[in-house]
Amino acid sequence: MTRVLVLTLAFATLLIGCATPAGSLTNTTWKWSGSTTTSPASQTAVPNPDNYTINFKPNNTFDAKADCNQVSGSWSTDNGNSMTIKPGPSTLAACGPGSLGSQFVAGLTQATNYVLDANGMTLTLGTAGTMTFHQ
Repeated sequence: MTRVLVLTLAFATLLIGCATPAGSLTNTTWKWSGSTTTSPASQTAVPNPDNYTINFKPNNTFDAKADCNQVSGSWSTDNGNSMTIKPGPSTLAACGPGSLGSQFVAGLTQATNYVLDANGMTLTLGTAGTMTFHQ
């Protein structure tokens, strides 16, 4: 009987954990882990997610790391999960071959919606695709 109770509680805890969003949109360092594009259709895994991060602040500003560059700007949400991200000042260092810094910032500017779920955060880029993030 005790074993059944323990297993039942463990399963219930697992279900609750899966239904819980990944975290708060603000005050979380979101690491870019991958993208999908619709034209041409493709999926990309980001080789170094720690090099591509964004932190949304409660005052509707953000700080981001785009490989070897730092970016700041503003963001807003309205009507549920719609989102606009407007990059502002940025350092302009040359990051080297293989850098995804420009692609990262360009994707942020296309954001139209966001979703938080148990896997992290997904930004929808209009009809162009998605960017996925984890903590």
